[in-house]
Amino acid sequence: MKKFITGVLVIVWMAVIFAFSAQDATESSRTSQSVSYRIAKWQDRFFHQGKTEEELLQQAEGMQLIIRKGAHMSEYALLAMLLGVHLGCYPFPKWKAFLLAFGITVCYAASDEFHQVFVPGRAGRLTDVGIDSIGGLAGSLAVFLFDRKGHAKA
Repeated sequence: MKKFITGVLVIVWMAVIFAFSAQDATESSRTSQSVSYRIAKWQDRFFHQGKTEEELLQQAEGMQLIIRKGAHMSEYALLAMLLGVHLGCYPFPKWKAFLLAFGITVCYAASDEFHQVFVPGRAGRLTDVGIDSIGGLAGSLAVFLFDRKGHAKA
């Protein structure tokens, strides 16, 4: 049962990543701008800065690149962790589950960037594959290092 559930979680998360990548440039920008603006507004309230609407929008725009790339890393870190847990259901040595989870994550990142070539206003970028892979490495390492058994079981 654990194999089935973890496998479904991996597939669902891959579908979520695919759905975000299928957003055209305008929709994708609007999503990250919305997140950036909410963070800027929260920071303004938390630190009692009293920024104007224009200042909040400027701050949000300045944070957008970091938010986008951080989201990329996070979504691929989670994918690698889900893959690591799923592969831990099989009798792989711990190091092999780590390499497989990382390798599958990198391959999915590359295929996702290729997919973006066909989305209006988007482009497949090798640098994004690298950023996604860093997230995948972090997620794979987390499962590998926090595992207390000989396999990658959670």
